[in-house]
Amino acid sequence: MKQHIKTAKDFIVERNELFIGLTIVLGLVLLTIVIALLAYNSVPKVVYQPTKACDLLTTSKAKELLGDGAIRGNATDPVQTENIATSKCAYSDSNPDVNSMLVAAVIVRSGINDAGVEQNKTEFKNGKPTEHAEAVKGLGDDAYFNQERGQLNILNGRNWIILSNGVGSAPESNTVEKTVELAQKVLH
Repeated sequence: MKQHIKTAKDFIVERNELFIGLTIVLGLVLLTIVIALLAYNSVPKVVYQPTKACDLLTTSKAKELLGDGAIRGNATDPVQTENIATSKCAYSDSNPDVNSMLVAAVIVRSGINDAGVEQNKTEFKNGKPTEHAEAVKGLGDDAYFNQERGQLNILNGRNWIILSNGVGSAPESNTVEKTVELAQKVLH
């Protein structure tokens, strides 16, 4: 019996470096798994794919509004911030006079999960100005035109869509009619 214990002990001593190495590798693998699980569980889960603003305002739709010289400007794919993903897309006409340049722009805030959808609904309602806001019927679930900013805000399912259509240097001059024209192209 003593011989077996001595043989096992000698085996461990002879391979001490191997056992230490294996223990370190196993520890690092376990640590990596724990960190990955914590990171995975800390990021909000994307349940609903976010909408890309340039999928709503395409080049052909922009040309219908601004003419054949429409130029795509500011555009971003959805950027996730917690439970919301925001995307932007804008076009301008080919007018060289910056003060007279027409701009059609769309911002989409997509709820990527149920918490984001609820956040959109709450912030849409709370963001509506008490003055200088005009209710707009027939667009999405709810809509209003912010006269001070020249923006049409539409709550449409999981998305809060913000539209602007008019002179880029003076968005407050945008009319509800021109912005609704953009909305009808974007929503259909």
